[in-house]
Amino acid sequence: MSDQILSLKLLGYWTDEQLGEIPDISGIFCVYAGTAADDGEPGIERLLYIGESGDVRQRIRHHELREEWASRLEAGEVLCYSVAAATYVYRERLEAALVHVHKPPVNRDYIDRFPFDTTEMHLRGRTDKLMSQFIVERHD
Repeated sequence: MSDQILSLKLLGYWTDEQLGEIPDISGIFCVYAGTAADDGEPGIERLLYIGESGDVRQRIRHHELREEWASRLEAGEVLCYSVAAATYVYRERLEAALVHVHKPPVNRDYIDRFPFDTTEMHLRGRTDKLMSQFIVERHD
């Protein structure tokens, strides 16, 4: 793939109690440690994981790392999620760029490598704990 400029609009935030409200879309998802709030809007504390799926709601609900996400929570924290629509063609590249730059503690792949050509990212929407604009160079 050649150099790309990609953009994502992140939607959210949802907690485990609100999983059914997460859109069943193809895309990227972010998992956070957050604090519950009376107004239903969680406070976002830390980024834990970034993933991709053809159905982000089902992937979040049944992810094999859910226990590890939960084990990273501190007293009073809950898991929170944001999602962004992305087509199959770009999902892996988007995930790799986000993971490579932000280095979430539960991710393993793409922390030290970025196997794609130069990618410029523009994020908008619910981007707490994420850089809104960055460029990632190939790093195999």
